[in-house]
Amino acid sequence: MIPRRGTIWLIAIFLTVSGVVFFINPKISWTLSNFWRFRGDAEPSEGALTIYRLQGAVYFIAGIVVISRLV
Repeated sequence: MIPRRGTIWLIAIFLTVSGVVFFINPKISWTLSNFWRFRGDAEPSEGALTIYRLQGAVYFIAGIVVISRLV
């Protein structure tokens, strides 16, 4: 089943916005991914924050590519 064009737009916008948020503040992405694993004041390492920042960049680029294909 092929997704509708409106659904693809929503996915592209979600990828773009979440990519920007995760790139600017990768701790949000880390918290969303790991909140269930730790109790108390667990903090991500610098390496983990770098990986999540790169993940945000990939999400942003993917969203822009999808939007450019739709236009």
